[in-house]
Amino acid sequence: MHPIYDFSGADPRAFDPWAWFNLVGAAGCVCWVVAYLAIIRTSHRDRANGLPMVAVGLNVSWELLASFWFPNPVALWHAFDRIWLVVDFVIVAQLLRYGRPLQRIPEIRDNFYLVFAIIVGAGFVGQYTFVADYPDRLGLVVAFLINLVMSILFVFLYFDRRDDRRGISKAGAWFKMLGTLGTSIECHWVVRMIDPELGGLGFLTFLCVSIFAVDCLYIALVSRAPSAPAAADPVRAAV
Repeated sequence: MHPIYDFSGADPRAFDPWAWFNLVGAAGCVCWVVAYLAIIRTSHRDRANGLPMVAVGLNVSWELLASFWFPNPVALWHAFDRIWLVVDFVIVAQLLRYGRPLQRIPEIRDNFYLVFAIIVGAGFVGQYTFVADYPDRLGLVVAFLINLVMSILFVFLYFDRRDDRRGISKAGAWFKMLGTLGTSIECHWVVRMIDPELGGLGFLTFLCVSIFAVDCLYIALVSRAPSAPAAADPVRAAV
Protein backbone atom coordinates (compact mmCIF):
# COMPACT_ATOMS: atom_id res chain seq x y z
CA MET A 1 0.00 0.00 0.00
CA HIS A 2 1.34 3.43 -0.93
CA PRO A 3 2.52 5.56 2.03
CA ILE A 4 0.02 8.28 1.12
CA TYR A 5 -2.68 5.94 2.43
CA ASP A 6 -1.42 6.18 6.00
CA PHE A 7 -3.97 8.03 8.16
CA SER A 8 -1.84 8.07 11.30
CA GLY A 9 -1.30 11.84 11.07
CA ALA A 10 -4.95 12.66 10.37
CA ASP A 11 -7.20 14.42 12.83
CA PRO A 12 -9.67 11.72 14.06
CA ARG A 13 -12.49 14.28 14.12
CA ALA A 14 -12.53 14.06 10.31
CA PHE A 15 -13.92 10.53 10.54
CA ASP A 16 -16.73 11.25 13.01
CA PRO A 17 -19.94 10.61 11.00
CA TRP A 18 -21.91 12.74 13.50
CA ALA A 19 -19.75 15.82 13.09
CA TRP A 20 -21.84 18.65 11.64
CA PHE A 21 -19.77 18.93 8.46
CA ASN A 22 -20.04 15.18 7.81
CA LEU A 23 -23.82 15.34 8.31
CA VAL A 24 -23.94 18.11 5.68
CA GLY A 25 -21.77 15.96 3.43
CA ALA A 26 -24.02 12.92 3.94
CA ALA A 27 -27.02 15.02 2.87
CA GLY A 28 -25.01 16.04 -0.20
CA CYS A 29 -24.26 12.40 -0.99
CA VAL A 30 -27.97 11.58 -0.82
CA CYS A 31 -28.67 14.46 -3.22
CA TRP A 32 -26.11 12.99 -5.62
CA VAL A 33 -27.94 9.65 -5.57
CA VAL A 34 -31.23 11.44 -6.29
CA ALA A 35 -29.54 13.36 -9.14
CA TYR A 36 -28.29 10.12 -10.69
CA LEU A 37 -31.72 8.47 -10.40
CA ALA A 38 -33.41 11.50 -11.99
CA ILE A 39 -30.94 11.44 -14.88
CA ILE A 40 -31.42 7.68 -15.34
CA ARG A 41 -35.20 8.12 -15.44
CA THR A 42 -35.00 10.89 -18.03
CA SER A 43 -32.48 8.95 -20.12
CA HIS A 44 -34.74 5.90 -20.15
CA ARG A 45 -37.75 7.99 -21.11
CA ASP A 46 -35.96 9.84 -23.91
CA ARG A 47 -33.74 6.94 -25.01
CA ALA A 48 -30.71 9.22 -24.81
CA ASN A 49 -27.68 9.31 -22.53
CA GLY A 50 -28.13 11.91 -19.80
CA LEU A 51 -24.45 12.33 -18.95
CA PRO A 52 -21.73 13.28 -21.45
CA MET A 53 -19.43 10.40 -22.41
CA VAL A 54 -16.24 11.89 -20.96
CA ALA A 55 -17.96 12.61 -17.65
CA VAL A 56 -19.32 9.07 -17.46
CA GLY A 57 -15.89 7.56 -18.11
CA LEU A 58 -14.12 9.70 -15.52
CA ASN A 59 -16.90 9.18 -13.01
CA VAL A 60 -17.05 5.39 -13.20
CA SER A 61 -13.25 5.12 -12.98
CA TRP A 62 -13.30 7.21 -9.77
CA GLU A 63 -16.09 5.08 -8.31
CA LEU A 64 -14.10 1.92 -9.03
CA LEU A 65 -11.03 3.37 -7.33
CA ALA A 66 -13.02 4.64 -4.35
CA SER A 67 -14.80 1.31 -3.94
CA PHE A 68 -11.85 -1.06 -4.29
CA TRP A 69 -8.50 0.79 -4.22
CA PHE A 70 -8.65 3.99 -2.17
CA PRO A 71 -8.82 3.37 1.58
CA ASN A 72 -11.86 4.63 3.43
CA PRO A 73 -11.98 4.57 7.24
CA VAL A 74 -15.68 5.51 7.44
CA ALA A 75 -18.21 2.77 6.66
CA LEU A 76 -20.91 5.24 5.60
CA TRP A 77 -18.60 6.92 3.08
CA HIS A 78 -17.64 3.55 1.65
CA ALA A 79 -21.31 2.61 1.39
CA PHE A 80 -22.00 5.74 -0.66
CA ASP A 81 -19.06 4.85 -2.93
CA ARG A 82 -20.59 1.45 -3.61
CA ILE A 83 -24.09 2.88 -4.16
CA TRP A 84 -22.71 5.43 -6.62
CA LEU A 85 -20.82 2.66 -8.41
CA VAL A 86 -23.95 0.56 -8.88
CA VAL A 87 -25.87 3.58 -10.16
CA ASP A 88 -22.93 4.46 -12.43
CA PHE A 89 -23.12 1.01 -14.02
CA VAL A 90 -26.71 1.80 -15.04
CA ILE A 91 -25.57 5.14 -16.49
CA VAL A 92 -22.76 3.39 -18.38
CA ALA A 93 -25.28 0.89 -19.79
CA GLN A 94 -27.50 3.75 -20.97
CA LEU A 95 -24.55 5.50 -22.58
CA LEU A 96 -23.52 2.34 -24.45
CA ARG A 97 -27.10 1.68 -25.52
CA TYR A 98 -28.20 5.19 -26.53
CA GLY A 99 -25.05 7.27 -26.97
CA ARG A 100 -23.52 6.05 -30.20
CA PRO A 101 -26.24 7.15 -32.66
CA LEU A 102 -26.40 10.54 -30.92
CA GLN A 103 -22.69 11.20 -31.44
CA ARG A 104 -22.14 13.97 -33.98
CA ILE A 105 -18.43 13.37 -34.73
CA PRO A 106 -18.21 10.49 -37.26
CA GLU A 107 -14.79 9.26 -36.12
CA ILE A 108 -15.96 8.99 -32.51
CA ARG A 109 -19.26 7.45 -33.54
CA ASP A 110 -17.45 4.78 -35.59
CA ASN A 111 -15.16 3.93 -32.66
CA PHE A 112 -17.57 4.77 -29.87
CA TYR A 113 -16.96 1.79 -27.58
CA LEU A 114 -13.19 1.90 -28.00
CA VAL A 115 -13.11 5.64 -27.25
CA PHE A 116 -15.17 5.11 -24.11
CA ALA A 117 -12.90 2.29 -22.96
CA ILE A 118 -9.86 4.53 -23.44
CA ILE A 119 -11.51 7.31 -21.40
CA VAL A 120 -12.22 4.89 -18.54
CA GLY A 121 -8.70 3.45 -18.63
CA ALA A 122 -6.99 6.83 -18.82
CA GLY A 123 -9.22 8.16 -16.06
CA PHE A 124 -8.38 5.20 -13.85
CA VAL A 125 -4.60 5.55 -14.29
CA GLY A 126 -4.62 9.34 -14.09
CA GLN A 127 -6.68 9.50 -10.92
CA TYR A 128 -4.76 6.72 -9.18
CA THR A 129 -1.41 8.34 -9.88
CA PHE A 130 -2.70 11.74 -8.76
CA VAL A 131 -3.81 10.33 -5.42
CA ALA A 132 -0.56 8.34 -5.05
CA ASP A 133 1.74 11.27 -5.87
CA TYR A 134 -0.06 14.15 -4.13
CA PRO A 135 -1.59 14.46 -0.65
CA ASP A 136 -5.14 13.51 -1.62
CA ARG A 137 -5.71 10.48 0.58
CA LEU A 138 -9.38 9.89 -0.15
CA GLY A 139 -9.26 11.12 -3.73
CA LEU A 140 -11.47 14.08 -2.82
CA VAL A 141 -9.58 16.79 -4.69
CA VAL A 142 -9.45 14.73 -7.87
CA ALA A 143 -13.18 14.02 -7.43
CA PHE A 144 -13.90 17.76 -7.55
CA LEU A 145 -11.72 18.06 -10.65
CA ILE A 146 -13.96 15.48 -12.32
CA ASN A 147 -17.02 17.30 -11.00
CA LEU A 148 -15.94 20.55 -12.66
CA VAL A 149 -15.34 18.74 -15.96
CA MET A 150 -18.81 17.22 -15.67
CA SER A 151 -20.44 20.58 -14.93
CA ILE A 152 -18.84 22.20 -17.96
CA LEU A 153 -19.80 19.31 -20.23
CA PHE A 154 -23.41 19.49 -19.03
CA VAL A 155 -23.57 23.05 -20.35
CA PHE A 156 -22.23 21.92 -23.72
CA LEU A 157 -24.71 19.03 -23.70
CA TYR A 158 -27.56 21.49 -23.15
CA PHE A 159 -26.56 23.68 -26.09
CA ASP A 160 -26.21 20.62 -28.31
CA ARG A 161 -29.70 19.36 -27.38
CA ARG A 162 -31.61 22.53 -26.59
CA ASP A 163 -34.04 21.94 -29.47
CA ASP A 164 -35.34 18.61 -28.17
CA ARG A 165 -33.69 18.42 -24.70
CA ARG A 166 -33.37 14.65 -24.95
CA GLY A 167 -31.86 13.13 -21.82
CA ILE A 168 -31.63 16.46 -20.00
CA SER A 169 -33.04 16.32 -16.46
CA LYS A 170 -33.99 19.52 -14.64
CA ALA A 171 -34.25 17.63 -11.35
CA GLY A 172 -30.84 16.09 -12.00
CA ALA A 173 -29.37 19.57 -12.48
CA TRP A 174 -30.78 20.83 -9.19
CA PHE A 175 -29.79 17.83 -7.11
CA LYS A 176 -26.29 17.73 -8.60
CA MET A 177 -25.82 21.35 -7.52
CA LEU A 178 -27.17 20.65 -4.02
CA GLY A 179 -25.15 17.47 -3.69
CA THR A 180 -21.92 19.18 -4.66
CA LEU A 181 -22.65 22.10 -2.36
CA GLY A 182 -23.05 19.75 0.60
CA THR A 183 -19.91 17.76 -0.15
CA SER A 184 -17.96 20.97 -0.84
CA ILE A 185 -18.70 22.23 2.66
CA GLU A 186 -17.78 18.86 4.15
CA CYS A 187 -14.52 18.49 2.25
CA HIS A 188 -13.24 21.92 3.27
CA TRP A 189 -13.13 20.51 6.78
CA VAL A 190 -12.19 16.90 6.06
CA VAL A 191 -9.39 17.58 3.57
CA ARG A 192 -7.72 20.01 5.98
CA MET A 193 -7.78 17.33 8.69
CA ILE A 194 -6.59 14.31 6.69
CA ASP A 195 -4.11 16.03 4.34
CA PRO A 196 -2.10 18.34 6.64
CA GLU A 197 0.72 18.45 4.08
CA LEU A 198 -1.40 20.67 1.82
CA GLY A 199 -0.24 24.26 1.83
CA GLY A 200 -3.84 25.45 1.82
CA LEU A 201 -7.29 24.88 0.41
CA GLY A 202 -7.17 27.56 -2.28
CA PHE A 203 -7.32 25.13 -5.21
CA LEU A 204 -10.14 23.12 -3.63
CA THR A 205 -12.06 26.34 -3.01
CA PHE A 206 -11.51 27.38 -6.63
CA LEU A 207 -12.89 24.04 -7.81
CA CYS A 208 -15.94 24.20 -5.53
CA VAL A 209 -16.82 27.80 -6.38
CA SER A 210 -16.37 27.13 -10.10
CA ILE A 211 -18.58 24.05 -9.95
CA PHE A 212 -21.30 25.95 -8.09
CA ALA A 213 -21.20 28.80 -10.63
CA VAL A 214 -21.37 26.48 -13.65
CA ASP A 215 -24.10 24.36 -12.03
CA CYS A 216 -26.18 27.49 -11.44
CA LEU A 217 -25.69 28.42 -15.10
CA TYR A 218 -26.83 24.95 -16.13
CA ILE A 219 -29.91 25.17 -13.92
CA ALA A 220 -30.76 28.54 -15.45
CA LEU A 221 -30.42 27.08 -18.95
CA VAL A 222 -32.54 23.98 -18.36
CA SER A 223 -35.18 26.07 -16.55
CA ARG A 224 -35.77 28.30 -19.56
CA ALA A 225 -38.93 27.77 -21.55
CA PRO A 226 -38.33 25.42 -24.51
CA SER A 227 -37.91 27.04 -27.88
CA ALA A 228 -40.35 26.45 -30.70
CA PRO A 229 -40.31 22.83 -31.94
CA ALA A 230 -37.74 22.18 -34.65
CA ALA A 231 -37.21 19.34 -37.05
CA ALA A 232 -35.56 16.41 -35.29
CA ASP A 233 -31.89 15.89 -36.03
CA PRO A 234 -31.18 12.13 -36.26
CA VAL A 235 -27.59 12.59 -35.15
CA ARG A 236 -27.04 14.43 -31.86
CA ALA A 237 -23.83 14.69 -29.88
CA ALA A 238 -22.79 12.80 -26.77
CA VAL A 239 -20.21 15.29 -25.59
